[in-house]
Amino acid sequence: MPQSEQLIDIREVAETFGKSVESIRKYKNFGIIRVIDKRGNKDFFDRSEILKIRDRLRDFRLKGLSLSQIADQLGAARGDLATPPMRQGYAPAADTDHPPKVLIVDDEAEARSALGEFLQGQGFVIHEAVDGEEALAKAFTEKPDVLLLDLRLPKLDGYQVCQTLKGNPITSGIPIIMVTALNTTPQKVKGIEYGADDYVTKPFDLEELFARIKMVLRRAQPAR
Repeated sequence: MPQSEQLIDIREVAETFGKSVESIRKYKNFGIIRVIDKRGNKDFFDRSEILKIRDRLRDFRLKGLSLSQIADQLGAARGDLATPPMRQGYAPAADTDHPPKVLIVDDEAEARSALGEFLQGQGFVIHEAVDGEEALAKAFTEKPDVLLLDLRLPKLDGYQVCQTLKGNPITSGIPIIMVTALNTTPQKVKGIEYGADDYVTKPFDLEELFARIKMVLRRAQPAR
């Protein structure tokens, strides 16, 4: 089958699963299905992998597994599935079967959506938080590989979140990139003093941010 026929978009995936597009987006967010190509704003998936996942998904659902449990089961079984090359993506050298998780913390839905769509296209599993308290909770429950942290947040600001995570031995190894519109030297120094691993100023170039994420992940690998 030609490569163009092997790729299907999210609507075709929905038809294959017999689900709504919204349900398929949830599968994508949980890492159950993987984007292998992106053209403009459109995600594409490997047809043969989708068919195999669909067959496995029925069994998992009969067992009463949650979406996160299904994602874990599929991750453990990826070696049994066709694994197409991921275009422009990042795969950690230690374990290519488990794509890195990124926790995006921003109170602006549009910013989370745009950043999440881009990073999903690069092979990341996306988790989101809308305020500082949710960020702390998800840092413990989701165990992200990297955290993109806005400074101006409801409930707890980014500095408080960073200080709390870096002060706890369970989460201190998570790389934190502060993403903010504040572009003054004192703000940057304060972020570094609280333990931030890097600092990106809005508006930013997505490719530059992607490069910085890969950099902090490489630095964190020997210690984690």
